[in-house]
Amino acid sequence: MKVLFLGTGTSHGIPRISCKCEVCTSTDPKNKRDRASILIQMDGKNVLVDTGPDLRHQSIQWEVDRVDAVLYTHTHADHLYGLDDLRAFSARQQNSIPCYCSPATSARIRHVFDYVFQLEHLGYGIPQIQLLEFTGPFDVFGNEIVPVHVIHGKTEVFGFRIGKFAYVTDCKKIPVTSMAMLEDLDVLVLGALRWEPEHWIHMTIPESLDVVAELRPKQTYFTHMTHTVDHDETNRKLPENVQLAYDGLVVKV
Repeated sequence: MKVLFLGTGTSHGIPRISCKCEVCTSTDPKNKRDRASILIQMDGKNVLVDTGPDLRHQSIQWEVDRVDAVLYTHTHADHLYGLDDLRAFSARQQNSIPCYCSPATSARIRHVFDYVFQLEHLGYGIPQIQLLEFTGPFDVFGNEIVPVHVIHGKTEVFGFRIGKFAYVTDCKKIPVTSMAMLEDLDVLVLGALRWEPEHWIHMTIPESLDVVAELRPKQTYFTHMTHTVDHDETNRKLPENVQLAYDGLVVKV
């Protein structure tokens, strides 16, 4: 299994509009961060996690020519609002793309993208998708996907575990039952917003390091960072088995 990081930024992306800070004006490509998303390549299939508003750009930049399925973590704009760009893939592939999500996320998608599900709009350039609701572990192309519930304010959010790999972006707290689901990992991808100050619905880097210390995965990559986090400077401060992910990074699991 290979994991391609399509985006590793927070909801604003980096550079942030109109910002002239050192990270936003940096020439280091690892400080350029699209909205958070990954592409999991397994058994010859491409499984996309979230459809953020940068999906079109990400797909072109990283040469993603096929999406066989989508996993949705939650309904915030930076993780959902590129859904319409799935039509490029469904049109090319001539098939409906299965999109796996919680019942709450399914309801929100049907509300925000109502035109996708209205029969009178068929044939007018809309994405062809199937919403498949999960309430527990489910199978995607012969691989068990385990949803991991986390706390992110009042929004229902899930991370996902696939074998020895787990992806958990937006969260402030991981319940005890969910922590147990994240034990014995080879690779953990975990949201880590910034060093400080604390945030009410996101973990800071110190808080994420506490989670890593408890779970003890072999390797951890932080994602969903703000423009206060310089790539090289931060990596020098992190433990050897914890590093910042960056757009375009490929990890084999």
